[in-house]
Amino acid sequence: MYWAERFSSLGKLIRYADDFVILCRTQQAAKTALQTVKQIMAILKLTLHPTKTRVVDMGQDGFDFLGFHFHKKKSMKSNKLLPYNWPAPKAMKAVRNKIHAITERRRLSNPLSEVIKFLNRVIRGWRNYFRIGNCTLKFQQLDRFVRYRLEQWMQSKQGSRGHWNERAFRALLTQHGLEYFYLPGVSALKP
Repeated sequence: MYWAERFSSLGKLIRYADDFVILCRTQQAAKTALQTVKQIMAILKLTLHPTKTRVVDMGQDGFDFLGFHFHKKKSMKSNKLLPYNWPAPKAMKAVRNKIHAITERRRLSNPLSEVIKFLNRVIRGWRNYFRIGNCTLKFQQLDRFVRYRLEQWMQSKQGSRGHWNERAFRALLTQHGLEYFYLPGVSALKP
C-alpha cells in the first residue's frame, strides 16, 4: 500500500510474504527504486539479502521468484519481446530429487502401485503449481525423467531374470494410473 501510494511511478511492486520484486520500465527507474527500497528498509531497521538483491534486464538475464524463472523472449508469432515464465533450475532439481527418492533401490520391496501413488502426489502438486507458466518443455523433460527412473526401478526389481518388454511396461504404468506432468492442451508453449 505504501509503495503504491508514493512510489508507483518507479515500478510495480509484487510481494509474497517477505519476498518481493519491483518491475520497472527503465534501468534508471530500477536503480532509483532499489535506492528507495534501501532507504525504506533502513528506516524499518531491516536489510536486503545481498545476493538476492539486484537489478536485472529481463531481456538478457531474467530472474527467479517463487520457484519460477521470469524472462523476456521474442514471440514466434508477433516477433515482440514478451514476458515468459517456467520452473527455475532450483525447482527442477528439487522435483528430480523427490522423484529419485521415491524410486530409489532401497524401495524395491514396495509394490509398483505404492511407488506410483507417491509419484502421482508429487506430479499432481508440482503440475498444479507450475501450470500457469510456459512449462511444456520442462514438463516433458520431467515426464521422460519419471519414465527413466521407473524403468531403472523395474529393471532393478526384476533383476537379471527375464527380458525387458517395453509394451508390457507401458501397459503396467497405465494400469496402475501413472499421471504425467505434461497434459496436452493444458500447458502453454515456450518459444
